[in-house]
Amino acid sequence: MDLKKDMNKNESDTDRYRIQIYSGNRTTAETHKADFSSKFDKWNSTIQFETPNYKIWVGNFRTKIEADRALKEIKQKFSSAFVFKPKK
Repeated sequence: MDLKKDMNKNESDTDRYRIQIYSGNRTTAETHKADFSSKFDKWNSTIQFETPNYKIWVGNFRTKIEADRALKEIKQKFSSAFVFKPKK
């Protein structure tokens, strides 16, 4: 069990998957983030800025399968959502 905990501590965020639900202007990003948070409280969402767009990233999934399961649920409300692995 201790070995598993140590392995998880050493995983960086770049080894994880996220879901992007929006990319565009700041005002709409903030609106979509609030809308997401009110409908899906089991995943955290953050606003990231990558010139020139504000993006909403959701979750911090260990596996692609875990992210795909969440994506299926999220797409019911945010149809343009997709899974990706951050480069940072």
